[in-house]
Amino acid sequence: MPALALAVVLIAAPDSLNPSLIVAAVFLTLGAHPIRRSLMFTITAFVVTLAGGLAIALGLGDLILSLLPKLSRTVKYDLFVVVGVLVMIGGAVLWLRRDALASEPSDTRQAPGEGGSAVLLGAGIAGVELLTAFPYFAAIAMVIGSSVSDAGKIFLLVLYNVIYVLPLIAIVVVRAIMGEKGSELLVPVSAWIETHWPVVAAPIAGVTGAALTAYGIVQLLA
Repeated sequence: MPALALAVVLIAAPDSLNPSLIVAAVFLTLGAHPIRRSLMFTITAFVVTLAGGLAIALGLGDLILSLLPKLSRTVKYDLFVVVGVLVMIGGAVLWLRRDALASEPSDTRQAPGEGGSAVLLGAGIAGVELLTAFPYFAAIAMVIGSSVSDAGKIFLLVLYNVIYVLPLIAIVVVRAIMGEKGSELLVPVSAWIETHWPVVAAPIAGVTGAALTAYGIVQLLA
């Protein structure tokens, strides 16, 4: 369980550098009721992503496992290797396409008005991101293939999603503590992440994938 939890954290770390969620969260700190709206946005993104993961891990995942032959005791280490290789490939793709994936900074300096729901915004962005959440699916596959209980699976998915929304939580905390100065600090930071996130996420994904692969191989050979 500790090794699986660490693997989940390592996969979630680069995935947390999500420019769509981060830019939207910063945008909400510039308008009316900034703390409340950015907090509701964060909570909604967390709930939607977690609900999707639980639906797969506890629903579809159990169905898939019931249709497969009995898994060997080493299957979780096989999954470590497979997921590690896939994460490394994902990191390589991010690096090779870093210029194409990086976008121009959004105009977050224009503060939003009262219109628009932070909850709907959070649900919409998180829902769309969930459809292409390759690292999340990799982590879910690893959790499904493990021998942990349903309670353990829920804990691991909650852990993943806590790491995933840590940048959003940090945005809320900075805005709450620093007030308007916090927003002035967050805008250039979010702009930098929006334009440079592949350069940061790719090496992290590569190292994470290599660590998972090496751990799985060592355990299989032990």
